Amino acid sequence: MNEATMSSLIDMIQDMRTKEKKVEDALEMTWSVYDHYMSELEHIILDSVGMPRDNTVEMTELYGDPEGYGHEDTFCRDIAGDWFFDYSEGELSKEQLIKNVVNWKEFYNNYKG
Repeated sequence: MNEATMSSLIDMIQDMRTKEKKVEDALEMTWSVYDHYMSELEHIILDSVGMPRDNTVEMTELYGDPEGYGHEDTFCRDIAGDWFFDYSEGELSKEQLIKNVVNWKEFYNNYKG
């Protein structure tokens, strides 16, 4: 996926967040009708750069808690979720989000330690 397409998908996610927030503010309640769609778009973006799917649930079911989290075959996408959240909160620019996603291996290796 090229960066222009990624940028367009990120814009779609942000548009859904904005609409959701407007409804929540107007009705004074939590309204998460777009959550599934936003999550799927995030998965499409992360899949396009080769980031493995999160398998923490499966690994903890196989190896127990906490052993499954530390297993060499476990992969967690939490860091990427943090990037999308930080972008939605205005704490990360779209350019930085795209840079992080494209260069996820470098960030993940530093995150994992």
